[in-house]
Amino acid sequence: MVIGIIGAGISGLTAGRLLARAGHEVTIIEKSSGYGGRLATRYAGKDQNTKLDHGIPYFHAHSPEFRSFVAELIEKNIVKLWGDNFAYYRKGGFQKTNPTGENEASYTAPGGMNSIGKYLARWVDVKRNTKAGGLTYIGEGRRKKRPWMINLTGADTFEADAVIIATPAPQAYGVLQTARDETNTLKIIRVIDEIHYNPGYTVMAGYGDRTAPDWDGIICRDSDIKFISNELSKRETEQECSFVIHSTSAFAKQHRNSDPETVTKMLLNETAKITGAWSAAPAWNQLHYWRYKQAVNSLPEPYLELENSEGPLALVGDYLGGNTIDDAYQSGYKLARHWADKFNQ
Repeated sequence: MVIGIIGAGISGLTAGRLLARAGHEVTIIEKSSGYGGRLATRYAGKDQNTKLDHGIPYFHAHSPEFRSFVAELIEKNIVKLWGDNFAYYRKGGFQKTNPTGENEASYTAPGGMNSIGKYLARWVDVKRNTKAGGLTYIGEGRRKKRPWMINLTGADTFEADAVIIATPAPQAYGVLQTARDETNTLKIIRVIDEIHYNPGYTVMAGYGDRTAPDWDGIICRDSDIKFISNELSKRETEQECSFVIHSTSAFAKQHRNSDPETVTKMLLNETAKITGAWSAAPAWNQLHYWRYKQAVNSLPEPYLELENSEGPLALVGDYLGGNTIDDAYQSGYKLARHWADKFNQ
C-alpha cells in the first residue's frame, strides 16, 4: 500500500517508519526544510557552528513504547541523559528545589534535537519544502490508480492508497476541509475544531568566547521566562556559550503583535535579572515564534481514523492522547501498529 503522510513531526515520522518496516511504501510531505517538528535545531553564530534547540529543550519518557525508543536512541548515541545541573528560580532568587515538583529523568540530543527526526526519516522518503494544500478523494469508479490525491504546492500531486495527517490540529482542519464534500470528514473536523494551542517565543543568544555557566538550564517561575537552556552543556563538540530563552505562553499571547526587537529586548532583560547583567547584551540573537507550542485541551484517543475501506485516512499528533513528545510518539506508534495489522501485506 502507498501511504502519504502530511507532516514530518515525531508522530508522522514514527508512523512512517513502522509502516515502512511492515512493507508499505511511505512518503512524507513536509512544508519546512527540517525534520521533527518542535524537535527543532537552529544553526547560528560564527560559521553557523552553534547548535540551538529552539523548540523543545528536553523531554521525559513515560510510556513503555517511548522508553524503548529512547533506549534505541541512547544506544545510537543520539540521545543522552541531561539536566542533573538544573537551577530553579522564582521571583526574588534561586531555590534548592524544583518549583514544578518534577523529579524524573530528562533527555536531550547532543547533536541537536533535529537529529532524532533525521534518524526516523531514514526509513521513509521525505519530500521537504513541499506544502500539502489539500486532498482530493477519487473513490469508487475512479480511473486513477489510487483513491487519494494530495495536492501539493503548484500543480503537483501525490497519489496514495491511504493518508495520514500529522500536523497541528488547526492545519489538519484546513486539509480536511478540502475533502469534506467527497468524504465524511466532517465528524473529524468537528472534533479537532475544539483543539487550542498555547504559543511561545524563544530567543536564541550567543555570547562568543565567554565562559559558560555551570548550570544546564534554569526552570523559572513568577517570570515571563519559563526555561533558560545552556546549550553548550548539551554538546559533545565545542561551540560558543549560547542560551535558548523560552518564554511563558502568557507572555507570548500578550506580545504576539509586538515588535520583534521589543520582544527580544524584554526577554533578554528578564534573563539578565536571573543570570546577571552580562546576558542582556549577546554578540548575536535570533527570535522565533511558535504558534502551536503545546496543545492545551488534547483528546483522549491516540489517533482519529476515518473508516473508509476505499481510502483509509487517519490523524496523529501530540494533541491526541496528551501533549508531550512521548504522547506524539505513541500516537504515531499506535496508529502504525493498528494499520500494520489491518492492512497486512
